[in-house]
Amino acid sequence: MSKLIAPRKKTLMNLRVGILALACGLVLTSTGFADSITVNNASFETLPGGPLTMPGYMGGVYDIGPIPGWINSGTSGQFQPGGPAGTAPNGYYNTLDAGPTEAYTSGSTISQIVAATIVPGVTYTFLVDIGARLDTGCCAFAGVADLLINNHQYFATGVENLGGFATYTAIYTGLAADNGDSITIQLSDPSSTGQADFDNVRLSSNLSLVPEPAGLLLLGTGLIGIGVARRRIG
Repeated sequence: MSKLIAPRKKTLMNLRVGILALACGLVLTSTGFADSITVNNASFETLPGGPLTMPGYMGGVYDIGPIPGWINSGTSGQFQPGGPAGTAPNGYYNTLDAGPTEAYTSGSTISQIVAATIVPGVTYTFLVDIGARLDTGCCAFAGVADLLINNHQYFATGVENLGGFATYTAIYTGLAADNGDSITIQLSDPSSTGQADFDNVRLSSNLSLVPEPAGLLLLGTGLIGIGVARRRIG
């Protein structure tokens, strides 16, 4: 009787080890959070050496010139529509976005190359808040945002919020042909008569969620262990 029980105990132990290895493999290959990718001066609150001083025609202040952390040219700079975040008593917006300062551009592009590069199979999520001013007769909504990767543009899409800011989103999964390529964020006003306002730029990836070789090996070991144990029990 004892000779029959011992192998069964050993088989059950193998089964438990296999289940434990499988569980560990699943943990290693499926847990984690989205990885934030640093965007310099993402909400445009860092000003170029001092307060903005040029008065807007309906209140607020702005400047024309460099934006810290970004590459910009033409008619572009930083803009404070007026009032604290959440109020805009000057005709530009009913509500403001993340802080009192936005970036703006008229007929040009604001861009930034981030430190991360493309890894095939990894998904990158780009979010940006784009404003739609109330004074559309002057400055019709014209904001366009995209990720530039290997000379291809991946445009963010969303729904305009007149008098406020709306979040626009672009999702891109790394292609083998783009391996190691840089990621450029572009905020543009392609028109010649409008103005685009941008704020709260975010970029993240699921790099930590992509299975690593060690996790896959442990997962495979667990599956093999369970398979062997089941055959012995059967």
